Amino acid sequence: MNLDELKKSMSTLDDVLTQKSGDTITLNTTICDTAQKRVTKQYRRNIQMCAVLALVFIVLWLSGTDNPRFPVAMKGFLGVYMAVAAMMYAVLYHMIKKIQITSEAPIMVMKQVSNLRLYTLATEIVLAIVLAIFFTIFLGNLWSLGSYTFWLVSGALLISVIIAVIILPKKIKDFRELTAIN
Repeated sequence: MNLDELKKSMSTLDDVLTQKSGDTITLNTTICDTAQKRVTKQYRRNIQMCAVLALVFIVLWLSGTDNPRFPVAMKGFLGVYMAVAAMMYAVLYHMIKKIQITSEAPIMVMKQVSNLRLYTLATEIVLAIVLAIFFTIFLGNLWSLGSYTFWLVSGALLISVIIAVIILPKKIKDFRELTAIN
């Protein structure tokens, strides 16, 4: 690219930026409210699911029932993990409930949504890493006890990963629609 093409591109970019800088941003409140309700429902469902599983695994842990395939320590770990996951989703739930799309300035809504996206991504990554470590240990334990159970659990994990990959685009769409602009 020579200097004349660069100057022309820069002047075009300057023209575009000056046109857009004066325009006000308005959010499409119907799309944003619908997306907020879907994300809120998703967080509430995650809180309920994690709380129930935490309760089940903590009761199993405290009862002391031991099984070589699923030792007491793993039950305790899963109980605590699920309780922490429920608390993390509760924090995200309260964050999304604080977002007032219709009454706050669009830039404040965008800032709150970007923080929510960041915290959600960080939460999901941390929970996935801990779960991957758990299943590495758990599957190693199952392999030493028998290959049938190992392959059964591995198949169930594969199915859950496929379902998660199918659901992921819908979640991304919901988060994008939280800041839908007219």
